Amino acid sequence: MLHSMASYYKRHASPYYWIRYQRPDGTWADKSSKVRIDNQGAVRKIKQITAEHTMRELHVDRNGQSNRFDVWVPAFLAAQYPNPKTLARYTNAWSAIATYLDHINVISPLQITYQICRAYPQFRTSPPRHVIRPRKFNTALTELKVFSAILQEAVRRNYINANPCLKLGYKRVPPKQKPEITLAEQSKIEAALQKQEPWMYDSWLVAMRQGCRISETAVPLQNIDLQRRTISFATKGNRIHTAPLHADLVPLVRRARKQKRQQLVDLPKHAPKKWHQFLRRIGLPHLSFHCTRVTVITRIARNNHSMAQAKAYVGHASDTVHAIYQRLTPPDVRHLGAVLSSPTV
Repeated sequence: MLHSMASYYKRHASPYYWIRYQRPDGTWADKSSKVRIDNQGAVRKIKQITAEHTMRELHVDRNGQSNRFDVWVPAFLAAQYPNPKTLARYTNAWSAIATYLDHINVISPLQITYQICRAYPQFRTSPPRHVIRPRKFNTALTELKVFSAILQEAVRRNYINANPCLKLGYKRVPPKQKPEITLAEQSKIEAALQKQEPWMYDSWLVAMRQGCRISETAVPLQNIDLQRRTISFATKGNRIHTAPLHADLVPLVRRARKQKRQQLVDLPKHAPKKWHQFLRRIGLPHLSFHCTRVTVITRIARNNHSMAQAKAYVGHASDTVHAIYQRLTPPDVRHLGAVLSSPTV
């Protein structure tokens, strides 16, 4: 159990009062109060700061064990996000946040400050060696979003009075646009896939015919109706998107059922990484598997089908998101200028 005995003292050659306090894990620490000894009202200020540390220690002492993140967060995430894919994403994000908190000796919501939350992107993008693998800035912001949801739950449980992870002022870095796969690149990929494991060609075929994400190529066979020629994907936001089944996929569906598989494509672990490595090996490092979705959407648009039709096919709910995927070039829309020509008198 903690013994709350925060105190202040003068340190040799320092113009500031220093504070000695006890962390929630029982270890002692010292830090500058930033209160200059020679300032007016310095004694009153340092006593107030010391009292705040003492109250915080008492609070953590009384409630720290029940409030510890490791006591309640895993169960909260499991209950809040029953969808396996969503739970996996949130659990991975929490794992990264938990590593950060462990690195700075934080175990309870009571210890979280605005500054701690603000400092996370710097830690995540440039962490100390052997602590955690670095990730991009946008990944850090996504993980902070998960952390904010966790801290909001801490508010609801009366562990803390307010969520310090709100309104941090960060903006996402615009992601690099994924290119459309050209016909020449498509031929090169399909030729190289003949020498790869079957799951790679199968996932490619499904994505290039349905415009789905790589995880969605592992659609359960029970979600495919050969009689009605429909295929239903579980998409983001726990939505179900039902699309027409492309005729080229019928043989694959029949083969998968004959092999008594549960999914249309049996994806291995780290399938996106394997695709990334494959594309680099064949000299197409600028592409990723997700470029298949961009390609499908762009080809639909290029063939003069409406946005509404394309959205219905690939499962986009938002016009804004859908528009981002289109990669039409000037030659694709040059003919539209005809409708703007001056009328003939």
